[in-house]
Amino acid sequence: MNPLDMVYILFFSLMIFSSSLWLLVYFKNLGKVSSDPEPEEYRDISFIVPAYNEEDCVGETVKALLNMDYPEDKKEIIAVNDGSTDGTLQVLEEFEEDITVIDKENTGKADSMNRALEEVDTEYVACMDADSVPSEDYLKSMVGHLEREDVAGVTPTMKLKSDSGLVEKIQWTEYVYQIFLRKVFALFQVQYVMPGPGSVYKSSFLKDTGGWETDTHTEDMEIAFRMVSEGYNVENSTNAVVKTSPPSSMAALFRQRIRWYKGYIENFINYKSLFGNPDSGNMGVFLLPLNTVWILMMVFLLGHTSFSIMNSVFQKANTYLMLGYVP
Repeated sequence: MNPLDMVYILFFSLMIFSSSLWLLVYFKNLGKVSSDPEPEEYRDISFIVPAYNEEDCVGETVKALLNMDYPEDKKEIIAVNDGSTDGTLQVLEEFEEDITVIDKENTGKADSMNRALEEVDTEYVACMDADSVPSEDYLKSMVGHLEREDVAGVTPTMKLKSDSGLVEKIQWTEYVYQIFLRKVFALFQVQYVMPGPGSVYKSSFLKDTGGWETDTHTEDMEIAFRMVSEGYNVENSTNAVVKTSPPSSMAALFRQRIRWYKGYIENFINYKSLFGNPDSGNMGVFLLPLNTVWILMMVFLLGHTSFSIMNSVFQKANTYLMLGYVP
């Protein structure tokens, strides 16, 4: 057996091992998959809605938050116009009687959320992307998890607003898989992303640790790494549904994925102390090493496949030049 065969055997063995592990975790905890703890009380929460050039969708988002099934005197909405050049500010101002509107120059999503965080004095805080819409009972499924002292954040179940186009259908498949994987990661205590559409936090954690990181490609990933580094867990609710708008073209999807991969590598380097550290639980001793192997394997397979294709083309071209035809 040559070294290349051994690499491929290792790769497929890793695939089988990972798939078997996640399925085992899922079925062993089947009773927890679709259940959420009932909150002892409904505590105050602030929704932060950062918006940049979202005039076509931010109104729908604000309406959904206002109509959410949660005590009216226990929630507030803080919308931040991040220097939009369209009519986003005008749309938000239509709701000024019911929400707080902050108008600022364009400094990015993370900085906008930090600006809103300065106005927050509630026990919980949630972020909601301006193109996302929560289900009516979404919040009641989330807040019970935060009553645990070891939990600093909860993630929702994300679905697509539309799956009519080819790009959307591709992402629909991915989102279905992510619903399963995010819950399994929560059960295994290895979630490393707090998605912008609908994640809920303990306000004290955000304020004590400096809010969202502005110097990163993925502030939603950095905050999850930070939670783990501080000894907290991240929970997930499959009942808390938030529908969001995906990239509408392959080019936009590609740019989004490149940003995610850059963000992961960036945060992996910044939180390298978690790697192999028993104090960081399954994240440090299992998931980060596993992800590292996955990345190395994918780079190798991509490189080997590209080389094989180019070599085959070269050989056929060389044969044609020598013989005048390709047998």
